[in-house]
Amino acid sequence: MKKALVSCVIIVMSLQLAAQSPTYRQSVADGITVVKILKKTSKAAVNPMIYGQMLEDCNDNVVYGGVVNNAGEENPKVIELLRPLNIPVMRWPAGTAIYDYDWRRGIGPKEKRTPIHEKVWGGTEYYTFGTDEFLSWCKKIGTEPYINICMGNSAVRDVTLDDAVDWVEYVNGASTTPMGALRAANGHAEPYGVRLWCLGNENYLRAIIHKEETAEQYSDMLARWSKRLKETDPNLSLLGVGHVSTWNEEVLTRAGDELDYLTLHYYLTSQVKDGELLKPEKTLFASARVEENLKVNIPLLKSYNEKSGRKKNPLRISIDEWNNRHKVWGGDRYSFTRKDDRRMYDVACTATMLNVFLRNSPHVAMANYIFPVNGHGLLKTVGESDAYKSASYHVFDLYRRYMAGSTLSIDVSGPGKNGIRLSETNVEGDNEKSVDDMVCNLCYIDCAATSADKGKTICVALVNRSYTEQQTVSLRLPGRYKAAEAWAVEADDVKAANSREERDKVKAERIDIVGHQVTIKPCGLIIIKFTKR
Repeated sequence: MKKALVSCVIIVMSLQLAAQSPTYRQSVADGITVVKILKKTSKAAVNPMIYGQMLEDCNDNVVYGGVVNNAGEENPKVIELLRPLNIPVMRWPAGTAIYDYDWRRGIGPKEKRTPIHEKVWGGTEYYTFGTDEFLSWCKKIGTEPYINICMGNSAVRDVTLDDAVDWVEYVNGASTTPMGALRAANGHAEPYGVRLWCLGNENYLRAIIHKEETAEQYSDMLARWSKRLKETDPNLSLLGVGHVSTWNEEVLTRAGDELDYLTLHYYLTSQVKDGELLKPEKTLFASARVEENLKVNIPLLKSYNEKSGRKKNPLRISIDEWNNRHKVWGGDRYSFTRKDDRRMYDVACTATMLNVFLRNSPHVAMANYIFPVNGHGLLKTVGESDAYKSASYHVFDLYRRYMAGSTLSIDVSGPGKNGIRLSETNVEGDNEKSVDDMVCNLCYIDCAATSADKGKTICVALVNRSYTEQQTVSLRLPGRYKAAEAWAVEADDVKAANSREERDKVKAERIDIVGHQVTIKPCGLIIIKFTKR
């Protein structure tokens, strides 16, 4: 295949996407950045589930030492700080940890539960935060629970379909059923009614303690298991493991009729030395690679939905795992760690990924950031009863409050970088080889816009992807609008991070906007709410 220098926007526009999808065009040019919002309304509805989170016991104090202590006692400050985010969905027991998770060990009296060495991440699974505790905690913070089942590919545990059926019945069955009666005996008479269940996690990989499966093997098992689970509870919404387009085509063909979502995983990565982000453009522009991967898979889902007559209940994408991972210099090499602070460049990475999900509404209908607590989290805990907000917390806070409704088409023109080869940007996950051949021209300013109240309100999220230079943005809206409210997450130092001692070094602050022009500091985020005059 001949490789040519092309603009990503040309490729995006050439794809045959759903008519309701918004367009996003950008061109690199001198001067200040001009952002044009093309229309005041659209049919591309934003699903609030894109602001979801994920819990996983990964030996980094996410569950134990984060949400609860080893005895299963909740950290009250975590609940207090997460509740205002109005988190729409919470995935658990999450990703790779499901291969060694036995749900039966995590029910019944806590004093009878036995801790085990957790074989995936090397820590201890205390089982004091089990199914009932997770569902109770979700209710306290006001989020919808989402349970992930290990389907077939654990190398250390025989996970059967009957075991999965029993778990669904324990959670959702009437108290007259065997497992529902067990739940009632454990103190929860009424069914929980958990709607979201995923079958498997990264079944295409051979890693740690799980076995590699082909698309055919996974899809055939998925079809069998999903039918049986829906016989147990017809109200389930099931998620199937997605990967690259060839895998996804097989899953849709063999098992698509049983699914509501196809999952994808994307991790931006950062190389960090003494808090400094090295080769910053490889990370700060990496969300463009994620977006192009989505543009390969969205037409597959669109075609499947049309052929299957699923207009009212289309199968959509869930970005089930995502964040910006740090590989930190330790004196002799760079090593992956979840313990590094969230800094201003993480603000930029988090916001640009949320912009990608918004721009690809309604096809992207769920996304789950890892993690809400510790790890790469929105919160950092201090002991067993205290916690503080990381820099990334404020991104979710603002987007959840303002970036809702439907997404709008945008033209962006301004300073940036030409000739960015996507294969050289830092993204780990479900990458398509065809996308890696792309070379793109990308503006420093990345943005998304949403409309609500029949066009009476427009909200714009602006992210500065420059690591060193502030950017000035001129906004042009479709009609007479005034800036009613504006918030910024900025700092003079892109390495800025919150800490136990300085908890508000990075925070969201309300700012004044004069007219339709704003200047954004390096790696900063500004969200502006406009109202119709």
